[in-house]
Amino acid sequence: MLGGFSLLPHAIVGAIISLTFSGSSMSAVYDAYYNLIGLRDVFLASPLSALEFRIGVALGTFLPSISTLLAYYVLLFLLASNVSLPMFLLAVLFVTIVTWVVGILLGYIIAKEDLNASSKISLVNKLLTLLPPIYYPSRILPSEIRPIAYLAPTYNISEITKMLLGTEPLNLPHFMTCAVVLAIQSVILILITLKMR
Repeated sequence: MLGGFSLLPHAIVGAIISLTFSGSSMSAVYDAYYNLIGLRDVFLASPLSALEFRIGVALGTFLPSISTLLAYYVLLFLLASNVSLPMFLLAVLFVTIVTWVVGILLGYIIAKEDLNASSKISLVNKLLTLLPPIYYPSRILPSEIRPIAYLAPTYNISEITKMLLGTEPLNLPHFMTCAVVLAIQSVILILITLKMR
């Protein structure tokens, strides 16, 4: 039976992805602002590289969400009773780091030093966190449209995390499809970001 308490782990995984993704993708707007006011030039005049500066900005936008994420992690651990602590930690590290990196890359691609990019980034955040089934099981979707969900990196991250946690049963072909598609998406995002430099 689907509903009620059984949906809670799905909703928490979705909330973790949404919070991490929105915070990391907005870092590009702050980077553009720091460039406009000349703060980036001050930091880059020091031994700090542009990449290190951007990682610092991304960490700065991520840090305020850590307390909320920790509460989500504790709640998720209490609900994921059939998973070992090492597997839980692997799943938590995976969902947080991969979502953070994908969010940063997408944010920089969308913003491209545009101070008015926050509305565009916000729209993409909503599309990638509300349309794909990250807050609920993918089996709710009609089977004909499920393959479309693979286009969203947030869906692939969500499905891998849910299978690692035991929230969804491990389906090896589905797991491998999510992993391969996510790897391809990540490589494409990295290549686009590197070409923009």
